[in-house]
Amino acid sequence: MRRSVHWACAVMLLQGCAGLPGMQSKNPPTTIKQEDFSLAPYLKEVALQSSVNHDYAAAASFWGAVFESDPSNREAALKFASNLRYAGQPQGAISALNKALVAHPGDPQLLAERGKAYAGASDFAPALADIDEALKTSTKDWTLYSARGVTLDRLARPADAEAAYKQALALSPGNPKVLNNMALNIALSGRLDEAIALLRTAAQHPQANIQVRQNLSLLLAMKGNVDEAGRLARADLSAAMSENNIAFFRSLKAAAAP
Repeated sequence: MRRSVHWACAVMLLQGCAGLPGMQSKNPPTTIKQEDFSLAPYLKEVALQSSVNHDYAAAASFWGAVFESDPSNREAALKFASNLRYAGQPQGAISALNKALVAHPGDPQLLAERGKAYAGASDFAPALADIDEALKTSTKDWTLYSARGVTLDRLARPADAEAAYKQALALSPGNPKVLNNMALNIALSGRLDEAIALLRTAAQHPQANIQVRQNLSLLLAMKGNVDEAGRLARADLSAAMSENNIAFFRSLKAAAAP
């Protein structure tokens, strides 16, 4: 059971989109000239709005220019790195954070962000080291426990990962992102009913995204509930994609039949 669930999750799990509709990105300047600083408040507002609109590359353009002009600027380093990570450029984020940590050695927020960037780059051992170091002083940050859970899952430590997700949920009850990751964690151990219950709860949250609903669709199909799985697929996906998924769901049910 574990092997088939793992294979199906690997095939069907939706990945986060690096670029969502928003402002058109431009190549960032390498520095901000002194005479340009009168525009900084306006540019900062544009950068913040770009993040809200999920145009992380545009936001990174501004913060990257500020950071390159002043590598000791901690706020710029954090925002530059996080927007690079959201834009699917974790290696760039790691490089920026390495520079920032020269000016701010041992800074827990910089370490936390670098740990998330390492995880985004699939470099899980240093990710865990940075996250654990950051947790020594940032014990109330649910995102760190969530990132720790994801990292431990990828290091094949599912029991430790589940414990990390529970710590994240204690700090952020009902968080759909944490519930989603925890559900996949326990599904891989064969606890499908429990995983489906968690994803149903997550799917009802107003901030639940397509990934949560389509993971629920997958696990329902693996339990043989192809009709409900199909309804969830059709609600979010194009006709062609949903029909492909439904055909896959039916093949799962047929494979499970005695």
